Amino acid sequence: MTTPHPSQWDFDALYRGESPAEGIPPVTAVPWDTKGPKESVIAWQEQGLIAGDVLDIGCGLGDNAIYLAQHGHCVTALDISPTALITAEHRAADAHVNVRFAVTDATELTGYRDAFDTIVDSGMFHCLDDDGKLAYAAAAYRAARPGARLLIACFSEANDDPMRGQRAVSESAVRSIIGGAGWTVASVTPTTVRRPDGVDMGFWLVVAERPGVDAAQ
Repeated sequence: MTTPHPSQWDFDALYRGESPAEGIPPVTAVPWDTKGPKESVIAWQEQGLIAGDVLDIGCGLGDNAIYLAQHGHCVTALDISPTALITAEHRAADAHVNVRFAVTDATELTGYRDAFDTIVDSGMFHCLDDDGKLAYAAAAYRAARPGARLLIACFSEANDDPMRGQRAVSESAVRSIIGGAGWTVASVTPTTVRRPDGVDMGFWLVVAERPGVDAAQ
């Protein structure tokens, strides 16, 4: 039986400890819950790529958003899973930071227009199917202000695991989808992240910018 693509998963069921799709067993712990910010987000922050009003899109359990709030950013964090956001809100309260959490579909971003200077996505882009990726790139463009920056960490093809292979995105697809939505793709950089179990995962680190007001005229 073919494993369902992540775009077909019920992520709220996964966060509730239930099976997210047919053929996928329940998990007792969320696999990507490191209880801390992802390496990509730390690197972007240290490189000075994150500024202004920040959107953490597909925020999950909130650790990236909390880290960014601790570094003085005004952060809005969105996810499709209400269950995940309950935990995220508790973690933010424990960390004594203010993050605005909301349940929102990342392919629509309803209610957000010209609202953010930086959009951060650490691990959500590759979970969408082709149509979802296109809708996401366009929605993020609408939510961004002129001159805003879009930062994405997504699985590359440098993964042997079949599940990650399902989610892998080629460099050409990244450039075509993001650029086709109006973003200027500044860089698509390969990197490797080692999981706690010692498995190396290949990622793309994507930096894109929405053209400024002058460029749009």
